[in-house]
Amino acid sequence: MKLHDRNLAGSQHGIVLFTVLIALVVLSLASVALVRSIDTGVTIAGNLAFRQAATQAADAGTEAALGWIQARLGDGGASELETTKTSGYYATARPGCDLTGGGTAAAGDNVRWEAGDPANLDCGMVAVAVDSTLLPPGYSASYVINRMCNIDGPVNGVSAGGVAVLCDNYIRTTAAADDGGTKTSIGYQSRSPTSSQLYYRVTTRVVGPNNAVSHVQVVLVN
Repeated sequence: MKLHDRNLAGSQHGIVLFTVLIALVVLSLASVALVRSIDTGVTIAGNLAFRQAATQAADAGTEAALGWIQARLGDGGASELETTKTSGYYATARPGCDLTGGGTAAAGDNVRWEAGDPANLDCGMVAVAVDSTLLPPGYSASYVINRMCNIDGPVNGVSAGGVAVLCDNYIRTTAAADDGGTKTSIGYQSRSPTSSQLYYRVTTRVVGPNNAVSHVQVVLVN
């Protein structure tokens, strides 16, 4: 009877040990899952924080571009914006440029986002840097402005080389439909100079911590 009790006790100890081992395995798997969940949560929170800071930095680029345009208009009116400048302003749309650097495999059509670098031959655009005091700590930004026209020169006029200057512009009134304007989600778009306002596209590139890059584009109407 005593021998039987000893065997029974030994088997019970074995079952307890096996149960404990299973519990340890389950707890280990749960711990791994928890760590992964926390890592994912931290990554998502970091991405959201970057997006918010990148948006703030991009807004600074847009504001700088808007201030530059307004200053030129104050200096000499619209004629100041008829030709390409050295401060990140281009009087043409430059459709051959890859603004984000990911549209084509070639690098020759990329914008030079580092201010002061030479322009790529197939694009010809160099960005201007945003003042670091306007940006969140650890962020840098630069921008380019494009007047949405086919060539330098007066709007709906003729360039120095004799080419007609055609620009996308915005007509506020529905009368735009009478002169060939087309209706878009923001109104009538036409090439008539009457009561028109030009489009200026501002593209801002933001570089944040860990070399994270974001591109933000805004269209201004003047």
